Amino acid sequence: MAKYVQNIRGVVNTEITNKFASHLGIIVGNFVGPEKHVVVGRDINVPSQMIKRSITTGLMAAGAEVIDFGIAPIPVIHYNKDNYNASAMVTVSRSHLRPEDVDIKIFSDHEIPLQSHPKRVAWDQIGNLQYVYEYRDLYEKAILEQADTYNIKNKGFFLVLDYKEDIAKPFIPQILNKLGCETVLIGSVSGQSAGDFPEPNPQRISLVSELTRSIGADMGIILDNDADRVVFVDHHGNIIREQTVLGIFAKYVLSDNPGGNIVSSIVSSQSLEEIVTDTGSQLIKTSVDNVLYEIESNNAVFGGDEPGMYVFPEFQTCFDAIYSVVKMLEIMAKEDATLSALAGEIKEYNRTGFTIECEHEKKDEVIETFMTKFKSGNNINTVDGIRVDLEDSFILIRPSRFEPLVRVYIESKSATKLQELTEYVKEIIENV
Repeated sequence: MAKYVQNIRGVVNTEITNKFASHLGIIVGNFVGPEKHVVVGRDINVPSQMIKRSITTGLMAAGAEVIDFGIAPIPVIHYNKDNYNASAMVTVSRSHLRPEDVDIKIFSDHEIPLQSHPKRVAWDQIGNLQYVYEYRDLYEKAILEQADTYNIKNKGFFLVLDYKEDIAKPFIPQILNKLGCETVLIGSVSGQSAGDFPEPNPQRISLVSELTRSIGADMGIILDNDADRVVFVDHHGNIIREQTVLGIFAKYVLSDNPGGNIVSSIVSSQSLEEIVTDTGSQLIKTSVDNVLYEIESNNAVFGGDEPGMYVFPEFQTCFDAIYSVVKMLEIMAKEDATLSALAGEIKEYNRTGFTIECEHEKKDEVIETFMTKFKSGNNINTVDGIRVDLEDSFILIRPSRFEPLVRVYIESKSATKLQELTEYVKEIIENV
């Protein structure tokens, strides 16, 4: 399993050029070594295709043996990488933050130093390129064997699924069909181009919400272009909070694994911590970049992060939206409960999140200011920015790595206190 995930994001053809991507491929190839296997894949977008090809040529130039999955969801590639004895995995997809950006993700067991000088091998040591196709069947078989297929089939769920995938090779609806679900797929509506179909956004979520409610579906599902993020909608058309979904999953997993470790990022809700600690378990809060690493290192039974990313180590240590959907169906079937009812059992506290513009050189000063104001008598966590846990609230300030801004998360059991803390935090940061 890959412990480390390194993200590289930038504007296609400006910051992430073919030359940059090729050099990156060589660096990864140098790290894993000649004749070692590296698996690659991408989402359906054209810029991703171009950049992935450049990375592939770089890997080959370093002597690596490249296994190309073509267009494939990240969890499907990750699940199959060990079948090809891969030393690393590289995926390319459109960024969910800006349409002109691509995200390059590098999965490996060791952190790769990306600043090293690329070295090409001799002409007769260039690596080979192999295209593979059987990985879909292997993943589908594994997920159906792992799931409680019998109970899910007996419920005959009716679902709305929003996901854009290769129309010639529909995959996720096929898995749901084999689980006895009737699925309305709206992601491959004719006339929509790949460029019109980025990550889950308010328009997409609103469409799924309305359709789920109007046709009487049991649940609505919105997947991102990588299938590592998912948004759940109940039969009333209500969006289920990501922290609530984390609570549902954690509660269910801990019922079978009492005392097991749960990992989430530093943004995790007080509600999740209460669920975990009430069962005698431990919630490990880490940086948003280290969730997978901490799950592996702490032998956790479940992990997750915003936005809508969940990990079930029983299946694989990877954010897997497909398996998360199947797992939610399993919980609904076993508990004989609607998604709305499951969500109703999880406490939801007043919560807000926003960004404030902040120059890169001012970010350290912002953190130091909050350290000074709260260092006495409060629980402070600096694993990712600064989180201050108060008696019934928390404040989290996270500087963005890529943009001149800071991300702020505030949660309180009191709506009045939430408003007060929000104004207080804004004033402090703006003064800095």
